[in-house]
Amino acid sequence: MTDRFPEITSVEEFIRLRESEDPADYNRSAWAAMPLAVWRDLVRNRPDMRVWAAHNRTAPSEILAELIKDPD
Repeated sequence: MTDRFPEITSVEEFIRLRESEDPADYNRSAWAAMPLAVWRDLVRNRPDMRVWAAHNRTAPSEILAELIKDPD
């Protein structure tokens, strides 16, 4: 399923997709891959979006390991 969603290339794009009211955008935020640098930026600089990063089915194991430390 991840093949059908274009890669998310920035934190801003991820947030725009996640906050969109369009179901296609919301689904893309949950299924599209992102470069590791974008993952790191999102997790480190947008703690309010960590829960949504955890919803993404392509999150790399090193990001999941960081997210699991979050008290939320």
